[in-house]
Amino acid sequence: MEWLYFVILIVFVVVMFTIVRRPMYEVIFLAFVFLTVISGNLGKIGVYLYNTASNYMLFSIAVFIIFGTIFEKTGIISDMINIITALVGRFSGGAGYVALFGSAAMGALSGTAPGNAAAVGVIAIPAMKRAGFSAELAATIEMAASALGPIIPPAGAIVLCHSILITLYPQYTFSQFWLLAWAMSFWLLLQRFITLYFLIKRNHVAPIPKEERMTVRDALREGWRSLLLPVIIFIPFMFDALCNDSVIAARLGEEAASVFTNILLTVLPSVASLAVILLYIRKGNRFSFKALVNSLVGGEGGSAPIIVMAFAGFAITELFTDIGVDASLSASLAGLVIPRWFVAIVIPLIFTFLGMFMEPMSIVSMFLGAFIPIATAAGIHPMLAAMTMNVMCLAMGPMTPPFALSLFVCMSIAESDYQKTVKITVVWCVAQYILTVLILMGWIPMFGTLV
Repeated sequence: MEWLYFVILIVFVVVMFTIVRRPMYEVIFLAFVFLTVISGNLGKIGVYLYNTASNYMLFSIAVFIIFGTIFEKTGIISDMINIITALVGRFSGGAGYVALFGSAAMGALSGTAPGNAAAVGVIAIPAMKRAGFSAELAATIEMAASALGPIIPPAGAIVLCHSILITLYPQYTFSQFWLLAWAMSFWLLLQRFITLYFLIKRNHVAPIPKEERMTVRDALREGWRSLLLPVIIFIPFMFDALCNDSVIAARLGEEAASVFTNILLTVLPSVASLAVILLYIRKGNRFSFKALVNSLVGGEGGSAPIIVMAFAGFAITELFTDIGVDASLSASLAGLVIPRWFVAIVIPLIFTFLGMFMEPMSIVSMFLGAFIPIATAAGIHPMLAAMTMNVMCLAMGPMTPPFALSLFVCMSIAESDYQKTVKITVVWCVAQYILTVLILMGWIPMFGTLV
């Protein structure tokens, strides 16, 4: 019976999103209400909502998402893009590399592939088309770059994955997981770069005209302060990863060390947001809180809908835990002895399929707790299993046809042909699938982050 609720969830999401055509944030929340009613737990809906709202991980995700919105709306991201353009714009297909690195950086802050595709794509896709990219190639580049963003720190999904990981393996700190996320991001970014390189060569795309890009010196002179923001966030987490046990826990105790990590999750994005606002004002701009609020709540790519989806995903997890769905799933899968090659080859296809039409963070919420023990039993490191789940759901699902939301967003902006776009999209998807298999097989080094 517990499995039936999960099947009902999938059918409800597919029908509401593809046939009724409601926004995904509405669909996920309505799915929670619907499941609460049919499971006979409507009287507990207040308890589920209260428990979800009391989860500090949800608050951490919201803070990171809001930070990303501030980062985007103050225009600081344009300084970074100008620097990237100055560095790589001279190369063949330089506009594609700008879109790749710029969208990946912005996606790490926004935490949503479709929202990032909409926000950055309106700038990057026309720029690529002017530089000689076909509409189809420009759409797929932005799609792939935007899908990469949510797995790069400080993306909120990383916080969610770690929160589930430590329920099973509490010895792994968030900062350790954070460093692994950077290692994983490096390989995925490299895969995107290599794929883009071959697509550019195949399509004979020219560099960005000299008159349309700044010199490296001018770009750095105007935007060097924007490069300090990643440092503000990265160094404290690096310190926590390297010194949490040897310094903080040794001097203040295990509980204090855990509190210190939690403080980093909530305070750092707030400090970085303040730094962005001050930098924006110092450049002679006026900061409008009204405009910021409009950005947070406006449109499906705004922060509020994303937070609603995350909230609904946590709420569904609360419901499923109460009625025993997660326990049933874990019990059903616990006895399975699955070889590593099966985990590496088949499971990515399953989660990619689910990620095509379900809210990816909800998938992580529901299945990561069951996937980690299976992967660990097959010889995969628990942290690697958790991080790869994030890759399968958030970086692969949103760009895999036919229900790829990021793909549809980029196609709409580029006005590209569906069939031609899908053919190029398959190249991106196959390349990432191969890399995911190699990572799960343990054939890709993670630079000593798996401890």
